[in-house]
Amino acid sequence: MSLTDRAIAQIRELIRSGALPPGSKLPPEQKLAAQLGLSRNLAREAVKALAMARVLEVRRGDGTYVTSLQPSLLLEGLGRAVELLQGDSGALLDLMEVRRLLEPPATALAATRISDGELAEVKRHLDAMLAARDDIEELNAHDAAFHRAIVAATGNESLLTLLEGVSGRTLRARIWR
Repeated sequence: MSLTDRAIAQIRELIRSGALPPGSKLPPEQKLAAQLGLSRNLAREAVKALAMARVLEVRRGDGTYVTSLQPSLLLEGLGRAVELLQGDSGALLDLMEVRRLLEPPATALAATRISDGELAEVKRHLDAMLAARDDIEELNAHDAAFHRAIVAATGNESLLTLLEGVSGRTLRARIWR
């Protein structure tokens, strides 16, 4: 484990233990580094990494805060990470496999929770896909909305955020082909 990874782990442990609860402000960099027995450089790198992962929020001129730690907020980073896989066909196949593994159980869960309004939205997108079979852009837009509506019907924001992060990349790949 690198020194930066250890520094990240130390800050994560402060958050996990409740010493730094959601919404709390981290000590200034110098104090945080001393508290953790780190160099200021390592503390800075760890804070940057945790900010990129949406665990911390750096507010210029105000300090660094622990975010709400809501799963949907933390999983948004997945979508950005997926974007970096542009052109990596192996990674794209992996993402398609993730979708194939997650969507069927998500659909089964949605079937037990879907409201009449949500079901009407799913049907509307399905009908629109059938009507748009000659317009690939329109078809893909309704296909994405159809899948999103089904997963949204689970009521599980974390699952929705996770699948949106993966699905956006696989949809763009299908359009490109």
